[in-house]
Amino acid sequence: MAATGNAIAVECMCCRYKRADKICPIARVIMGLTDVHPTAVMTLTVSMEDMELFPKDSHLNTKPQSGHIDINTFTQMHSSLDRLWWSRLVISVRGYVVNYVQHDDEVLFHTDDAFISIHRYLAEEVSDKRLGEQFVADLDAVVTYPLINEILLALSSSRQAQNPFLDNQVEASFTRVFGRPNDATYRVANGQKHAYVVFMRVLCILQERWKAERKSRKSIRFETDPEWQPDDRVVLFQEFYQGNRTWVLLDFDRYILAQWRPRGSEVIFGARFVEKKMRAGMQLCAWCGMIEQQRNQFTHFTEDKVVCSPQCWEMLQGHHGTAKPQTK
Repeated sequence: MAATGNAIAVECMCCRYKRADKICPIARVIMGLTDVHPTAVMTLTVSMEDMELFPKDSHLNTKPQSGHIDINTFTQMHSSLDRLWWSRLVISVRGYVVNYVQHDDEVLFHTDDAFISIHRYLAEEVSDKRLGEQFVADLDAVVTYPLINEILLALSSSRQAQNPFLDNQVEASFTRVFGRPNDATYRVANGQKHAYVVFMRVLCILQERWKAERKSRKSIRFETDPEWQPDDRVVLFQEFYQGNRTWVLLDFDRYILAQWRPRGSEVIFGARFVEKKMRAGMQLCAWCGMIEQQRNQFTHFTEDKVVCSPQCWEMLQGHHGTAKPQTK
């Protein structure tokens, strides 16, 4: 990095752009410039211990929100809140939902697909904000449709039901979110519905807080706090926490790592967590950036570099010629 007037030119670790006129919140924290306050990026505090967002219910609450999303307010939030904030929000809501559906492989598969779609529209580096606004408006139409849970269950079971895919008022939204109406689409929609219902309910709550400017409660700012990490209730990279040397990442897990490569572990677990692990001798996968659970868990391909899986080895080998990993 280099000094530029009174500012510092630094490659932002979240958006990867050079900023000379201002320093993004993440870079500011990493660089220790705590006396610098961003003026262009507003914040919205969110805590994993917030029982309104993530209640400790015995069963997943699948009741849709009572009100509608205000698209103008969402547009303000989407423009003002950092990409890392949106990414961690999606990661957190997904982990919360998976905690309730993890034992149903089909629902888990559809749930991950739904959250990948949400992240793609709201938190990818190349996300189109207009498409993101349309996606949220479509989700709002989907989850607030009367008796949506019961209707999608009936359609997926080939039972007679009022079909929103054929309703002139909402058919475009349902088709954009799920695809053209057919039996396969109905099964997908039924499998994804809880992911969308819960995410939109959380987003509605956050939107009201945004409008009320309730920023005083003590909580964690996803986009700036290096101590952020999901709590024990949220199933996120669950096999990682179980210490299983042969853990397998789900589609969503690998998608998030790829989106933030090679800094995915910091986004997922928090910078302080990763630093602590590395001081204890753990290493990061040279391709995806996943952190070891224990020393020498990953396969070495050079004396000081490791890969976490055959898939990452293949990607690394395809990126540039590399010697065959050393077998333990």
